Amino acid sequence: MNKQDTRNRPIPEGFVPADRKAPFTIANGPFFEKISDDNKLVRAFYVEPKHLNSIKFAHGGMLMTFADSALAAVVFHETGRRCVTIKMNSEFLRPAREGDWVESDVEVIRSTRTVVFVRGSLKVGQKAIFKADGIFHYVHVGS
Repeated sequence: MNKQDTRNRPIPEGFVPADRKAPFTIANGPFFEKISDDNKLVRAFYVEPKHLNSIKFAHGGMLMTFADSALAAVVFHETGRRCVTIKMNSEFLRPAREGDWVESDVEVIRSTRTVVFVRGSLKVGQKAIFKADGIFHYVHVGS
């Protein structure tokens, strides 16, 4: 274990705070990330009380927010291009609970000149809890 988050939970080896400055992402984080041995970007977060719904599971909106962020982050990691969501489909498979460490597993399926197709899952341990696929539009971010 290397770093600690604000709730003093150990952050698994190799993960560092995600360097993102978007206000929405900051409000829903903290998110963490690492580059795996096979150069895949993996994002993760701990389910905190602020992420829970009324029955004490991770809120579906939080899982969708995190998945959207993870899909777009992998697009940037693999292509070097920024993107915005056109469409995202999601499937809720199992609940995540407070204290769970949720990790993404994402792959770019196809990239064209203007759009990119991505799919992935969120896991707690080895169990998939959520699946998503999306279409993102490349955007130019500049002054």
